[in-house]
Amino acid sequence: MKSEFSQEFFVSANEANPEGELGTPILVTNLIEVATRAAMDLGIGNPTMAHLNAGWVLSRLTIEMSGYPKVNTYYTIITWVESWNRHFSVRDFEIIDSEGKTVGYARSIWMVLNTVTHENFGLSHLTLPEGSIPERPCPIPRQEKHIDIYSAESEEVPASALRANGEGRRYTFKYNDIDFYRHVNTVRYVSLLLNSYTLEEFDQNYLSRLELSFLHEGNFGETVEVRRFNHSDSLSSFSLFSEKKGMPILFARIRLSKRDV
Repeated sequence: MKSEFSQEFFVSANEANPEGELGTPILVTNLIEVATRAAMDLGIGNPTMAHLNAGWVLSRLTIEMSGYPKVNTYYTIITWVESWNRHFSVRDFEIIDSEGKTVGYARSIWMVLNTVTHENFGLSHLTLPEGSIPERPCPIPRQEKHIDIYSAESEEVPASALRANGEGRRYTFKYNDIDFYRHVNTVRYVSLLLNSYTLEEFDQNYLSRLELSFLHEGNFGETVEVRRFNHSDSLSSFSLFSEKKGMPILFARIRLSKRDV
């Protein structure tokens, strides 16, 4: 049994960011694509669960990069299963540029969603083929726990929480934000978060670490308040607070690193 799955991609101009590198939303898209194809290769993909009204959804994603593949070059994503239990599966990734250099890793946690009730379906109905979990660790730190971020106008903030100190804004999810499961697509969250930064900030820095923790589903027509807490010039935490649900639906951390001059 082959325990790793790999796929090659090309960075076209429309997939590159203004700095001439692979755009983070495209990277996230392709990580999900590779995970999907790898699951199908193992016989545990979404088509095998269609009759159960069930399918894989992302619960957490952590990406750590030392650089990004350049425009008009090829790169490869390798993926493997790190662990597996009744409720979740952990899948890791390695990103290799056209020169054969490892430029990043990612760790993801997946669950199977009941597409009718939108509850955790569990993994007990799936059988992972023997020998499909290699003894290969993912070298990046695990994702930290999420922290509640209160709005800047909040009168009282618990000691365990943060008060937003960055520019906030509101966004209402529209048709193009929604995917097959009729909830907000992961990549739309990433784009929404990155649009909190300026062009100058990304001209001077690159995204070196991204943590996403999905707490509740976001839905069409739902308005969220983007709350931001700046720990430093390079590290920020975000909370997307649903006005309808009265709770956060996503927590994220983004770390920037200076570009080489």
